[in-house]
Amino acid sequence: MAQPQDSLSGMTGFPNLARMATRGGKLATLVSAFALAFSAASFYETVLKQAHIKAYVTDTISYTRDPYGGYEVFAVPVTIANSGARDGAIVTLTLTVKNLEKGTAETLSSEFTADAQYFGGREDVPARVKRPKQPFAPIAVLGRSAYAGTILFYTKEGRSAEDPRTLVVPQANLEMTLTVQSPVPDNWLDRTFYAPPASVALKGKVANFLPGALYAGDMVRVRLATTEANAK
Repeated sequence: MAQPQDSLSGMTGFPNLARMATRGGKLATLVSAFALAFSAASFYETVLKQAHIKAYVTDTISYTRDPYGGYEVFAVPVTIANSGARDGAIVTLTLTVKNLEKGTAETLSSEFTADAQYFGGREDVPARVKRPKQPFAPIAVLGRSAYAGTILFYTKEGRSAEDPRTLVVPQANLEMTLTVQSPVPDNWLDRTFYAPPASVALKGKVANFLPGALYAGDMVRVRLATTEANAK
């Protein structure tokens, strides 16, 4: 029986080696492509992703009056989170309040910020004593971070408790919308993908209170029924 020549037996393995090399090359290409895509996604998430601002409100809203002008005031603790990689800014916030029984509505602006001393203090007009608060300033929110604080929203003008234009009365049912305003990017490419922060819709009921007590520093709770973020 004839035996295969040694010079030919080695050549029969070349096609198998070629196929294995081809498979290995494709696998290496796929691994490299996957690694490149993962690196690009990671770079976008950690460096390039635009600021993404979202506001959160808890069930701890309070209502009071500022005796220095008779303004109606809402104290709203908020957390503003930035899930983007870039820094974000909040220029101002507004709170639109509608009294469902009276059918009146007004948009209040963020005038001051307050801390624990504000809630522990009292107003004394004859002695010229005021509860401590700070003028509202634009808020910078770093990438992957959050801001937490209490914002004081004021009506545009003051009014007495007997004024029929008064927005809030005891046991009133309210609908509120918190709007966060951030600056539009200057770069045209960033503007293309820019989305304004979502507003937050709130429904609540005001507890019973004595209007005169609010001018001395008392506060009344607005108990929220629902909190819903609404995309614009």
